[in-house]
Amino acid sequence: MAFSFDRLYVSLKIRMKGAKPPPGPKGWPVVGNAPELANSDGNLIPIFSKWAKQYGDVVQFSILGEKQVVLLSDVIAQELFVKRGSKYSDRGVPWAMAYITREFNPALMPKNDAWRKERKLLHSAVSITTNDKYLGLMEQEANLTLRDLIRSPGDFDSHFKRYAFGVLTRSMLGFRVHSANDPFIVKTDSFINEAMKCFRPDEYPRNVFSILRNLPSWLVPSHAEMVRLQKEAYDNICQLRQRVETLIQKGTAGESIYRQFLENREQYYITDEQAGYTFDSIVGGGTRSPYNALLTFLYLMMEYPEWQEKLQKEVDTVVGPDLPLCFADFPKLPAVRAVVKEGIRYRSIMAELEIPHRLEQDDTYGGYFFPKHTVFHANYAAILMDKDTYPDQQPFNPARWLEPSYPTYKEPLTLHPNCQNFTPFGYGRRACPGYDFSERTLVILVALIAWGCEIRKPIDPETKRPVVVDMKYEPTPNPRPLPFPCDIRPRSVERSRLVELQAEKCEATH
Repeated sequence: MAFSFDRLYVSLKIRMKGAKPPPGPKGWPVVGNAPELANSDGNLIPIFSKWAKQYGDVVQFSILGEKQVVLLSDVIAQELFVKRGSKYSDRGVPWAMAYITREFNPALMPKNDAWRKERKLLHSAVSITTNDKYLGLMEQEANLTLRDLIRSPGDFDSHFKRYAFGVLTRSMLGFRVHSANDPFIVKTDSFINEAMKCFRPDEYPRNVFSILRNLPSWLVPSHAEMVRLQKEAYDNICQLRQRVETLIQKGTAGESIYRQFLENREQYYITDEQAGYTFDSIVGGGTRSPYNALLTFLYLMMEYPEWQEKLQKEVDTVVGPDLPLCFADFPKLPAVRAVVKEGIRYRSIMAELEIPHRLEQDDTYGGYFFPKHTVFHANYAAILMDKDTYPDQQPFNPARWLEPSYPTYKEPLTLHPNCQNFTPFGYGRRACPGYDFSERTLVILVALIAWGCEIRKPIDPETKRPVVVDMKYEPTPNPRPLPFPCDIRPRSVERSRLVELQAEKCEATH
């Protein structure tokens, strides 16, 4: 009966406002579209894309009476999430993820005073001004990673993982990690991989069926896993804080953002626990995203060798046959920045949705009525292939950022392309503030790889032909590429020697 009255109430409000509900798939009584989503194998993009072909750029569905909307247009997403951001900045994350983070992770938590305080700390941690302080260590870590790639190219996955963690732990936390087998990396990476499953309705049915949330664990086995993950998340946060505090007490802590917080707590007006979840979110997003993007870069250079040649030509023109290449060269490397930006776009086309926004009050757009508490999903897979913004409809084309004939082109090329306000980093007040940190982390290493390495498809020993590399991603919001083969070689013996010399200098300055 309550469900019927709720539908009647919404219907009356729609008529009063002269608007109509958005089009969308007709669901089952009571449960709505929950069964179809629960059987998605964790990948909602094919379902949302199918609905878009039927209903357009705004698609509404429901889960147990909760209204949810998929947006497939950047224009609409900009209007709602940016221009009307005061209404659309709350979160609508899956219940399992909210549970394990205790609603303290600033990327996922509801819009409240605690979020505002954590957001302030987060922005200060990854601001452009702050990042400028750590350019030297980024260059060091990138040069060490280039050396590792040349020494053991088959371990590229491990090298990229260590690099992503290495840049972040030194700048944000004040300590070094020397290999992908470092206990901090192993433990953190394992937890992130498990936590990402909390977005999947097939793994955690309580995300979809709220009635299951009050049932005992023996009836819903996944709840015991949620309890374990919540405790593990909290323990990890406490252990990380203790580690940094111990280093500070011993006088061996490097300069870092976490150290700055711990030594000046009174300036931030948040608890150690809240700060812990803030830095945990930085570790999660700031390591996984660059690592994923670097793996995607290798794949794209195998698939589009003409762009590898363009990168090599640009880097050789700027720095010549001698290292070091550094951040001061960035304005002269538009092709490198274009490949990085287009690689980020490519990854989001293949496998990603934005973390949901929740509407805080009734709203209308384009003749559609959205009731309060509606949950919104920005479908990056569709938005980043929008025919008006990306008219060539190509999944990978860095030229769109470099040539005036494309609508995405901007001048001057000493500044553009860059990742500021780029769709894959989110919208409005919920956009990822770490875009600049991620971009710098990627551009410096991509440029060095272009200078020092040749990336090729492996040769099949039987056919003597290049193997077919099929790139696939995990079905999670921040998808990790599944293992794939890649042949990485030094461009010359002399360049390999120079890489070793530069790495020795970097080791000496650690």
